[in-house]
Amino acid sequence: MRSIAMAAAFAAGLCLLAPAYAQETPATPPAAPSGTIASGAPVDITLEVSTGSHGEPVLSTEDFNLALGGYYRFNFVCPDARDDSTGFHLEVTDLLANSHLRVMSVGDIEFYMQGLTFRAIECDEAGAARFSFHPMRRGVYDVYVRDHSDPPQEAFGRITVE
Repeated sequence: MRSIAMAAAFAAGLCLLAPAYAQETPATPPAAPSGTIASGAPVDITLEVSTGSHGEPVLSTEDFNLALGGYYRFNFVCPDARDDSTGFHLEVTDLLANSHLRVMSVGDIEFYMQGLTFRAIECDEAGAARFSFHPMRRGVYDVYVRDHSDPPQEAFGRITVE
């Protein structure tokens, strides 16, 4: 009997709070502010890195322009890497620090990141790796690619988020 009385008192309290909550809660949610996470399929962007005539990395594209809060899948493709001495190393450190990561994949293996990060992607043989993300801050972010020589040969690009 006592538990029924306590449940009734709890329900009565909720009934008293409901009108106050309804007055403070808007009927329709406000528009999402700039930089919030969007939905839908990601837009593919691709950076193919090939080997130049002197073994240097050659980027297929040096500039990428992205929208703040958009959803993108960055494809890092190494078509002619053959071994540890001919592969490439990609770093986009500042972009990763200013983005919400979603999924990283290599072949048919997917890693659901949900905001976690990684430091670099390296290909030691022909193939591709990709990661999807939402850029969360405006800025110009460096793309750094190097080969495995000593000293390394380097190539640079930019990702601009507006």
